[in-house]
Amino acid sequence: MWSPGLISIEIGRPVKFIILCLAAVLAVTNHPLEIKVTLPEDATGKLYLVVYNNKADFLGEKGELTVYELAELRDHPTIKIDKVKEGTYAFVAFIDENNNGVMDKNRLGIPKEPIGFSVSKMGLFGPPSFKKASYQIPGTKSVELVIERF
Repeated sequence: MWSPGLISIEIGRPVKFIILCLAAVLAVTNHPLEIKVTLPEDATGKLYLVVYNNKADFLGEKGELTVYELAELRDHPTIKIDKVKEGTYAFVAFIDENNNGVMDKNRLGIPKEPIGFSVSKMGLFGPPSFKKASYQIPGTKSVELVIERF
């Protein structure tokens, strides 16, 4: 004889299984990340943090931009990002001291405002490559970002 309870159990199991699989996939593909920021003592303005996830866009305008108030970062020099997908990433951060929304450079292209890169530093002949400034998620849980004047 037919029973509605049996049908709901049979339908419920696949749905529960799919929900559990989705939860497992989301837990695996999203990872927490901490960015420990070192700021110059005399810096004022806003911190612009740009995240790049590929070599072609590195140092261009296609990165993901977040702006932070320096006063907030001085008290808590760690930026916490809860959900980062697996992949290769590089960070570039600069302090916009004159609040014009861009990284000011001199005639030679050298930054006038404090700047920092994940994993690597600015070299004598320019910024690091994407490869030198990048890290792997999930392999990396914490990144140091030292922002300096040049």
